[in-house]
Amino acid sequence: MRKTFIIAFVVLSITGHSQAVDSILSKYSLDYQPKKVYLHHDKSSYYVGETVWFKAYLMQGLLPAQQSKTLYIDCIADNGSVLSHIVSPIVNASPNGQFEIPADYKGSFIHIRAYTKWMMNFDTAFLYSKNILILQKHSGKTKIPVGIIPSLELFPEGGDIIMGVRNKIAFKARDQFGRPVKIKGRLLDDQGKTIKTFSPLHDGMGSFSFVPKDGINYTIKWTDEKNTSHTSVLPKTKQEGISIQVIEDGTKRLININAGKQLPDNLKQLHLIGTMQQEIAFRNNVNIEAGNSIRRIIPPETLPSGILNITVFDANWKAIAERITFINNNDYSFQPSMVVQHWGLGRRKRNEIEIHLPDSLAGGDLSISVTDEAIEKDTSDNIISHFLLSSDIRGKVYNPAYYFSNNSDSVAQHLDLVMLTHGWRRFNWEDIHKGILPKINYPKDTAYLSLTGKFSALLKIN
Repeated sequence: MRKTFIIAFVVLSITGHSQAVDSILSKYSLDYQPKKVYLHHDKSSYYVGETVWFKAYLMQGLLPAQQSKTLYIDCIADNGSVLSHIVSPIVNASPNGQFEIPADYKGSFIHIRAYTKWMMNFDTAFLYSKNILILQKHSGKTKIPVGIIPSLELFPEGGDIIMGVRNKIAFKARDQFGRPVKIKGRLLDDQGKTIKTFSPLHDGMGSFSFVPKDGINYTIKWTDEKNTSHTSVLPKTKQEGISIQVIEDGTKRLININAGKQLPDNLKQLHLIGTMQQEIAFRNNVNIEAGNSIRRIIPPETLPSGILNITVFDANWKAIAERITFINNNDYSFQPSMVVQHWGLGRRKRNEIEIHLPDSLAGGDLSISVTDEAIEKDTSDNIISHFLLSSDIRGKVYNPAYYFSNNSDSVAQHLDLVMLTHGWRRFNWEDIHKGILPKINYPKDTAYLSLTGKFSALLKIN
């Protein structure tokens, strides 16, 4: 019979035998904190020849990034060529500017990439990236339908499938453009017997659980929307090790660590570390025996909203399992009010509008776009979903703004599927264990661009 031990702990950074890890993480937080950028455009689609107006916001951790003084923006055509390169001065962590869509541009979109020099020292997968739709007035072309190529990715919770314990397998079904597709799947043993059936719960994502048995090989069979059959390879099952599961229980997060029936000595003492914004949120040591389970309880109300990265290390501080979970304490939004002082309904008439912020806020830096109601709107992302979600995980999140649309349990459940099917790898734990810091090729741009030179004149004497 499997034994379960339940231990609650307060979210603190406590002292222990991991002082070297604490020291290097502290240095990451102080000296190597990456920046994030978000651009607010005045519209989501433009005709050729129009001007794109924008205001950008820069964050470093939980605060505005005040040190950086220059933002770089690349406007890239849909064929990969660079249309323009914009350099914008940053004042109070928020630059603004504009650029024009070339009048002779024939593409269907323009890709926008924004960054500071400091951001180029780190993984470029986390740079601001967005496609702006370009409308052609008289294209005269008929779009040729493109065949959908579906794919299925499988993600064992924590990273590995462990023999003899219950494992959760998340999955994500997408087409070649990153859009969700509907599938029906089955988990089969080597005799062709169906062990589990599954289908997506939300936007092509879902999960199923099973206990793998020794000596049995498993495969995945699935069909797409056209009832075409496909086969996917299930990640290899490990004979020994531990698995990690994160469960949302009301306002708490339950962390279950399950040990397989075979457990080497280096896995009998584990170290559990939680990090947010490259800072330690909690740390705890865990002793476990083969075939047992340990539970930890995290009270998320003590943490800011955002992605919490939970990593399990063995006795030698080698990372062996990892899971991300989203902490949503609704501390990132407020409700402003608008008062119209004067309507000017004629062409180019003056309008006066006042925006009032709650008294609980000391101040704010806002941007407002006013566009024709008939213009197509893109509500799939916003500044909240970008800073708290899209900019902190690898891969494209489909319709990220949905996960902040309300506080229902179903939306929280769907958001956890995003956590299960997307990677978070700002840290290279092997480098941290060795004390290796990121290589800095681009210094912080803490001063504005300037031009220096010498002026000389030739005097002619008559």
